Amino acid sequence: MRFLASLLTACLLVSPALGQGEAATAPAESRPVLVELFTSQGCGLCPEANRYLGELDQRDNVFVLAFGVSYWDMYGWTDTYARPEYVQRQRTYLPRLGVNRLYTPHFVVDGVTDAPGWNQDKVSEAVDDRLAAMPDSPSIRLDDGPFGSFIVRLDGAAPEDSLDVWLIAYAPGWASVEIGAGENEGVEMLHYNMVKSLTYLGRWSGGEADYMGEAYRRYGTVAIVQGANGGPIYGYARAEPTPGGGR
Repeated sequence: MRFLASLLTACLLVSPALGQGEAATAPAESRPVLVELFTSQGCGLCPEANRYLGELDQRDNVFVLAFGVSYWDMYGWTDTYARPEYVQRQRTYLPRLGVNRLYTPHFVVDGVTDAPGWNQDKVSEAVDDRLAAMPDSPSIRLDDGPFGSFIVRLDGAAPEDSLDVWLIAYAPGWASVEIGAGENEGVEMLHYNMVKSLTYLGRWSGGEADYMGEAYRRYGTVAIVQGANGGPIYGYARAEPTPGGGR
């Protein structure tokens, strides 16, 4: 079964649409800005940034995700959400954003601009700027696939020569972790919309294309299309958790 799941994750389809499940779509005229927060349980400034992330998500025109990173682990506490691929996602953004080093808390707004987590006014300004200059989005759908998978369906003109397609599972809403060491020792640290898995599905250059990825039904799911190598977010589609869903 693990072999099958891995095969599904890697599978790229370029055929006409398969049978439709319950689909999520992302109309260009109403797409909220995607705000990503790179955060760590070992970072003293991150608890407040995490709280602000939850506040941002209350805006109708914003959707948020948080990625736990591991480079604070050397100071005595191993982050319970961190994974190497989340650090790599942040690292990939840095050259395009003109940032010299990894740091937390680090907000990235729709892949086009960033702001430090301690400057909430700058984060809010970046969101407003992106809303004022939101590009057209290709058609992106997130459908049920065979064997419990998801199918990401793309169509339309690609805004760049090559774009990356990602599938993300996240735990919706608030969670609390008691931190046992490091800068936040003794803190009941709140987390919001923490990412649980990040899967690269492949490149897209326009036209009809379907990508199949492994589903984690008890979590929320987001399919993202963005400029290659940490470029702008051009569209995404979401699926809510399935009550009683596996994995």
